[in-house]
Amino acid sequence: MSNPDMKAAAFSAFDASSKRVLKDWHIVKNISKSWDIKNATQTVAEMVSQLDRLSENWQTIQDDLAETFLNLTNTINSSEYVDALETSLREAGIPISGKFPQYDIPPFKFSIALDTFEARLSLGRKIERFTSLNPQELTKWVSHRYKRLTGRKFNQTAFMKELLEAYTYANRLNFPGKTVTWGQAVSLNDLYSLLTMKQSSRQDYPKQFYMYDLGLLKENATISMDRYRFELGTARDQARAITVIDSKGRQDKISSLTIYEEGV
Repeated sequence: MSNPDMKAAAFSAFDASSKRVLKDWHIVKNISKSWDIKNATQTVAEMVSQLDRLSENWQTIQDDLAETFLNLTNTINSSEYVDALETSLREAGIPISGKFPQYDIPPFKFSIALDTFEARLSLGRKIERFTSLNPQELTKWVSHRYKRLTGRKFNQTAFMKELLEAYTYANRLNFPGKTVTWGQAVSLNDLYSLLTMKQSSRQDYPKQFYMYDLGLLKENATISMDRYRFELGTARDQARAITVIDSKGRQDKISSLTIYEEGV
């Protein structure tokens, strides 16, 4: 549809017919409640006429949509699109590195799947998808998730106190006794479940936050608090492992926490 006036007329007519059909359908579908046979019969006749107009205009619109899809596909595969996307992300304060269509945004991996026309933002095995590939819309989507995760203030001492409390509870469940059996490994997945027992807690502290906090904690060569020493263990069973990524994007798989009480 090369003529702009024809395109505008077709879209306008399609909009008008669509609105009329929806209005008429509301009347017809309520016939069992209204018993208004006369009005419903007249409305059905009008709907048939409007549906014919819809069909005629749709044939015209289809050609324009096919041309639009082709142009957008070519744009997404162009260097101009890459420049626009990278510029938009950097202007939003997103620290990207890498080369289109795959980027690093520590702790995330960000990519554009050109075969399925979707953006993917991954943290470990957790993948989110977004299908609006407009650079500005994509930037808003990435920025919200990046700043929501990294913009939180990480209080290491508070996090370790929460882990210690959850560990003592899980430890007594796994190794029955009146006292905590220090030096025994406890599943990190079990600890997360204890930290987020309430549904509201799980919404406020999604697992991506937990994974990132563990990655920040793991950046320290020695993890200790008061008389307690923390040790994050690697997984024998990789299926039960948690993929943690630190502030620099370094990735590791861990599965357990062991806490030692010094001097015991």
